Amino acid sequence: MLGLLAYANAGCRCSADDIKTVLRDWQSVWGAEFTGRRVSIAQAVFADLFSNVPAAKGLFKRVNADSPNSPEFKAHCIRVVNGLDLAINLLNDPAALESAMNHLSKQHGERDGVTAGGFAAISDSFSRVLPRVIPGFNADTWIACFSKIADMISGGLPA
Repeated sequence: MLGLLAYANAGCRCSADDIKTVLRDWQSVWGAEFTGRRVSIAQAVFADLFSNVPAAKGLFKRVNADSPNSPEFKAHCIRVVNGLDLAINLLNDPAALESAMNHLSKQHGERDGVTAGGFAAISDSFSRVLPRVIPGFNADTWIACFSKIADMISGGLPA
């Protein structure tokens, strides 16, 4: 029985150990002492996204994506990563995480052109940017936990 439980848990996405790692890694770049870097990291993620998926830039016209240093776009970057910060910090509270992600899912569902594939693309961008700012970045744990978050937000979106 214990072997079966261990086997079943081995395949779980975003395990308790994964959550600990993601929280530690995230805190290393997102702690209060790093507020000045938050905008830069978010801008780097969006720059990577737009470089790899040029069509994605059109989804962000409303927030002036053509001018990545504009106050509108910087504010949007912060809103996105603050939402991610909330989600990461709720990974240990499934009910609160589900409630928060349902809210974000509704917001994204109201935006024309937002797809589940877009969440996969931005996940890839985070996976390329975060290793540059997190020493010993663990891509597997990041992907497991970010995928859990992204799936909760994008579940009702078109592919």
